[in-house]
Amino acid sequence: MKRDVLVLLTRGPYGRVHVPEGLRAARGVAAGFDRHDVSVVFTQDGIYAARAAVDRDALNMTDHLIDLAEEEGELFVDEASMTARDVTPEEIAPDVGIKTGEEIASMIKQADHTLDF
Repeated sequence: MKRDVLVLLTRGPYGRVHVPEGLRAARGVAAGFDRHDVSVVFTQDGIYAARAAVDRDALNMTDHLIDLAEEEGELFVDEASMTARDVTPEEIAPDVGIKTGEEIASMIKQADHTLDF
């Protein structure tokens, strides 16, 4: 049975494995037997991984993002977390949409399952 799954990336991208492992989980859930609908939200310190300037290859993100895109997974960043950390919309990668805190809260509430990394 197909489900809506939300993956929350909450930790900073450098010196940790949470971002690539969260993306690996997202692509696995999207490509699995039921081909669930998956959205990834960069929030809290995870927003730094959504910046255009981040080295996606060094963070082992590239292949996960390619596979996730092939499965129609979506990427979003939390605007409230951006504001709290002085990150501007111009700094966000072009393949990442920006959503308000209220929109993110609604996504969490409506998701069948959430995964937090």
